[in-house]
Amino acid sequence: MSDLVYLLPFREKANASASEVMIYILVEHQSTVDPTMGLRLLSYMCQIWERQRRAYIAQEVPKSEWRFQPIIPIVFYTGEQKWETLPSLETLMDLPEALHRFLPRFDVLLLDVKRAADETLVQSDHPFGWLLTVLKAADSEDIEPFVEALLRFGEHLQSLPESERSVWQQAIYFLYLLIFFRRSFAERAVLEQIVSETQPHLGLSDEEEQLMQSMAEHYFQQGIEQGIEQGAHQMSIESTLNILTERFSNVDADALRTRLEAITDLNRLKQLNLNAAIAESFNAFQEALNTD
Repeated sequence: MSDLVYLLPFREKANASASEVMIYILVEHQSTVDPTMGLRLLSYMCQIWERQRRAYIAQEVPKSEWRFQPIIPIVFYTGEQKWETLPSLETLMDLPEALHRFLPRFDVLLLDVKRAADETLVQSDHPFGWLLTVLKAADSEDIEPFVEALLRFGEHLQSLPESERSVWQQAIYFLYLLIFFRRSFAERAVLEQIVSETQPHLGLSDEEEQLMQSMAEHYFQQGIEQGIEQGAHQMSIESTLNILTERFSNVDADALRTRLEAITDLNRLKQLNLNAAIAESFNAFQEALNTD
């Protein structure tokens, strides 16, 4: 979750004069559909307003002068599954119609990258929109759609003025990381070539090019290490579940899996795996699970 602050001119339809309004834009990135997103967004919004409240107190601003900035929550969604219902609190409560008016309500903007038309993403002609067209094709089974999106983006970068050079560099950083993380090892050479062909138009120094490549390699290696740790984490959970279900008949595997997946300490999981093998009963294992 990240939040951006903007001071924007705002003009009412009935009023030709514009006034400036300070607004927060709350951006939440999601790769999966989360039915509880309405509650999460409300929690984030309250945290932002709480920070504003504490700032007023620290600055000794009289309460009569407190004004909290409005917040526009945006869900930046890059998953494959269609997000059918916009996040809200109503979907999390079974209430009679007469009580709906007591629920906190706020609008949410949902940017569904995978289903948005390319024309919509690049409407502002900002490089970020063109980057989204590349991200949209990043998970395609064939390389062709991704390469086509990358080439179109490269052409757009070449058309940018020198004044936006920093934007070019950030875009190239992102593309390197995207290639390393989201595409297969076999495709890396051709994709890196496409990115490198754009670099001469950026006027990057040798040091900057080396920095980009080193950064990508660093994050790639970091991703491998995280993947190994996550794999060990999952293997330990599966082993524990298999041992317990084989030894005891009163094991609620689904509930137990939820408990085990909430444990982030790999050493703790390994110890529980050992407990599963030596416990005299499932109740004895549960006692070990409940012991910090």
